[in-house]
Amino acid sequence: MKSKEDFKNIMSKIKVPKGFVFSGIHCGLKRKRKDLSLFYSEKECKAAGVFTKNTVKAAPVILCEERLKKGANIHAIIVNSGNANCMTGNQGYKDAVETTRSIAELLDIPEETVLVSSTGVIGKPLNMNVIKKALPELKNNLSATAIVDAAEGIVTTDRFSKISSRAIKIGNKNITILGIAKGAGMIRPDMATMLSYVFTDANISEIAIEKALIKSVDKSFNSISVDGDMSTNDTVIILANGLANNDLISDSGEVFELFVEKLSDVMLELAKLIVVDGEGATKLVEINVSGAKTLQDAKLAAGTISNSLLVKCAIHGADPNWGRIAASLGASGAEFNPEKIEIIMDGVTFFKNGEFTAPSSSKIQKVFKKNKVNIKVNLNNGKYSAVNYTCDISKEYIEINASYTT
Repeated sequence: MKSKEDFKNIMSKIKVPKGFVFSGIHCGLKRKRKDLSLFYSEKECKAAGVFTKNTVKAAPVILCEERLKKGANIHAIIVNSGNANCMTGNQGYKDAVETTRSIAELLDIPEETVLVSSTGVIGKPLNMNVIKKALPELKNNLSATAIVDAAEGIVTTDRFSKISSRAIKIGNKNITILGIAKGAGMIRPDMATMLSYVFTDANISEIAIEKALIKSVDKSFNSISVDGDMSTNDTVIILANGLANNDLISDSGEVFELFVEKLSDVMLELAKLIVVDGEGATKLVEINVSGAKTLQDAKLAAGTISNSLLVKCAIHGADPNWGRIAASLGASGAEFNPEKIEIIMDGVTFFKNGEFTAPSSSKIQKVFKKNKVNIKVNLNNGKYSAVNYTCDISKEYIEINASYTT
């Protein structure tokens, strides 16, 4: 984990939207590191969320989905790390409810305006005693400058926190979008294993904020992979309190598209940071698939390559084994003619016009050597394209996950 000194440069660039305060403390769920965070808006927020598609869902996910489906405005989100509160039966759900009720009483807000998330080990009962004892301190530490503390409080195996922000000027009003995320393992496309929270002071309609979130998630968190596993606790939530006092943003038009663009920028930056921080990862890999017959084909091809353990191992070992990529493409379900595809790795063409191009050994030796790797595949079967981000797989990944519950 990076220290606060490491974050001074980050925080000099981070902008906090009006009306939001944050807190992050150590309550005792983990041995030393912060494990309890609170995000609070002085004004109720319009909210939207996207959650895991895993059939096995953690209790906090179920509760959040229920409250958002009822259309509740949201004041606060409380998050614990170190325990997933998943597969914990009816008691786990009761604990999630009790957590929101307890912090709501301290904040003097309605219980239904509080959302809750958990992340950590599955199957262990949540230690409610240490959480409830820590709530007064959590509340008292709320500050607009405590975003780093809050970001630290939601992590598990992460090596560093993930924070990003963007500013927009609409008319004469300044709007800020701030996002944080955690995630390093159990990451796959179709909602990565992570928690992410986005806060904005934009005045935006309920329909628009939900539409913007879905579009932005598709461009970011649904386009990354570390190990291909789907979590039980995946959560992305956006809160908008409207304190920028801009004209209401509807769900169409130039202003809406500008908002989506900036929101997507924040989320994509967070998504890339998750990949860079992948458990045991040493390289960031960008996979570009073009020339697909349909958008679905492009996504299938890019996603299958990004999830391939053989491709990841080859990248880690700086072994430009283009055959692994070709095999992944063939297993993806995308429609293409193998004789027409083109495979390029770090600018070196390995396969084109139905045959191996036999690049020079000096060029081959440079492939996969850098910390950032680029793989391009042209299916030559249409006009659609997709981009995925992944990382390599190392021995450290196995070591981390072989002893995770300890």
